[in-house]
Amino acid sequence: MNAGDYRLRGELRNLVLLDELEGSSNVSQRDLANRLGLAVSLVNRQVRSLKENGYIQVVDQGVRPFAYRLTADGRRYRRRLSHEHYRSVLGSLRQVQERIRNRLRELEKRGVDQIVFYGAGEVMEVAYPLAKAIGMRVVGVVDDDPSKHGQTRGEAVIQSPAAIDDLAPDAIVITSFRHAAEIQSKIPPALRSSLLVFEV
Repeated sequence: MNAGDYRLRGELRNLVLLDELEGSSNVSQRDLANRLGLAVSLVNRQVRSLKENGYIQVVDQGVRPFAYRLTADGRRYRRRLSHEHYRSVLGSLRQVQERIRNRLRELEKRGVDQIVFYGAGEVMEVAYPLAKAIGMRVVGVVDDDPSKHGQTRGEAVIQSPAAIDDLAPDAIVITSFRHAAEIQSKIPPALRSSLLVFEV
């Protein structure tokens, strides 16, 4: 990890900590650490740094736990961190969109028209409008999680993977980065031999 990565991680922790302090009254550093899933020593260092930089102040030193307040500089710093974090997330989303768009175009070049998405999570939420934008027909969305069955995504109702045969797609598009290998292993050999199985 390079120095830039450490700086970004520290600034993201500062943003989360400032958000937490903005919404809290009197709070101990141990409680902050528990809420944020961080070590108490790390929260102590971050709070001390924020105080030294004039971003937060203790309202009443005689009351424990302390009540922290953001200063005017602290509110400006928090806004700047929020904007930077938003730009970073947006940049990552654009990279994911471009990757998925390129993969779907590969399918289109192979003559695939009708697809089923396997995986009804965030990746599918990105892939669905991209597929429609390039003219592919999403004939269904399937997922292994029964609690998702019956919910609607776009114009499709999420179904069990057992419905793939009835949906008659040209290809199954696995719309999960984390569980792609697991999903691959669940696709029956008969389906695999008759349909193109593709990961985004």
